[in-house]
Amino acid sequence: MNKLCIQMQAKPLSTLVAGLLDSEVDELLISGLSDDTRQLQIGDAFLCLPRAEDVGLLVQQAEQAGAAAVIFVANTVPTSLPHVSLTDMDALAICLRRWFETENSSMPCIGITGTDGKTSTAWMLREVLALHLGSAWSCGTLGLQRTADDIEDLGNTTPSLLTLHSLFALAMRENIGALVLEVSSHGIAQQRIAGLPFTAAIWTTIGKDHLEDHGGFEAYLACKAGFVQQVANAGGQVVANADYPLIQQALTVCSDNHAIAWYAKTDVPVDFKAMPAADFHAENLAAIRLLMQQVFDVSAHDFVSLCDGHITTPAGRLQPVGKQIFIDYAHTAEGLKRCLMSARMLTLQRLLLVFGCGGDRDKSKRPLMGKVAMQYADVCWLTSDNPRSESQSSISDDVVAGLAENEVARLHVCADRKLAISQAVAALTVNDVLVVAGKGHETYMEIQGEKRPWSDEQTIVQALAFAQGETSCV
Repeated sequence: MNKLCIQMQAKPLSTLVAGLLDSEVDELLISGLSDDTRQLQIGDAFLCLPRAEDVGLLVQQAEQAGAAAVIFVANTVPTSLPHVSLTDMDALAICLRRWFETENSSMPCIGITGTDGKTSTAWMLREVLALHLGSAWSCGTLGLQRTADDIEDLGNTTPSLLTLHSLFALAMRENIGALVLEVSSHGIAQQRIAGLPFTAAIWTTIGKDHLEDHGGFEAYLACKAGFVQQVANAGGQVVANADYPLIQQALTVCSDNHAIAWYAKTDVPVDFKAMPAADFHAENLAAIRLLMQQVFDVSAHDFVSLCDGHITTPAGRLQPVGKQIFIDYAHTAEGLKRCLMSARMLTLQRLLLVFGCGGDRDKSKRPLMGKVAMQYADVCWLTSDNPRSESQSSISDDVVAGLAENEVARLHVCADRKLAISQAVAALTVNDVLVVAGKGHETYMEIQGEKRPWSDEQTIVQALAFAQGETSCV
């Protein structure tokens, strides 16, 4: 689905696919491109992508909506509409570069991949690049971010190929200094980033996530490594985290190892005083500092002068709500560990935690999440976190299954997330810290197919007011 509409001059279909087919194509004019039959306009070419379900029905819907042609990618069905069949998404990407006239763009495009750290790094890198270049956009989990206060939801961490090429063209047209893209494993595997001219790539971390979609950890690792290797082999700069041996091993096959620069969490300049709380933000800033040096020739000294005091806390990354409470979107064992280790450094007495695991997702990480929670927090509330079609009790059972008896004694199982947060807030003493983790940026809780409005921050604020006797908790 393409949410970024850019008006382009009509072009012949033959121009878009020139050199990509063995047969000739007529001069049929295309007035637009659409990958969603619900948004297709009369005269558009419908992009029928490899993962499309019920291709025949989609093509029929496109015809009824007034499509001028169909561009099939790696699949085809009979149709009375003019059509062409491309071999793969790379070929489609060539068409998109021609359509949006971005073939000669020099705008820097930086891709960020990793199990954890993508969103924080993208947030802060956008701020740094905006300071250095005058403007920068980022696109990822939070949506399309033009400024700290201008964020547009695009649905996925890595949106569709058409949306991303639209975004790239829009940024180029508006003379934006640079574009930062979060690159998810799903986005890589489904080739949603095909043809984008990445100037550089950052690989932040590697852990276990989305393994059910990739067929195991090795395939997941290879997916991320493939993207980074592709950037390096195409002449782009790679900045990778040396604290992860698996990342080092995965990148040994790059044809140009000189394109890889390594960083560690200890590499942030010691005089960089004003930075968001949490040592993982220091790790992300180390990656950004190195990228700015390698790609934009900004020295460590100039980096500090440029950024110190201007970097804000990314939403949901130990985001403070009052003095003692932080929201964090951590939803993997590694991410939760990093979050809690950072929160511990801010804690004088007890570290309290509210967390959960999403339904219909990788079950193998649930006991690992529980282990991390009990290892690094003093008291925990296990609660709902988008159970989707699963029962919350079965999700909680999976988490508790990996815990020892003495650990379970410190765990409160409370399916009602609002109640769990209220109990945790009420339990806070003056020197405690509370982390509310896992829920993510969505503004809803999905339970048995129903999406109910939800905000961790609003719930915390209400619980604080009730604890202080200012209002009733409803």
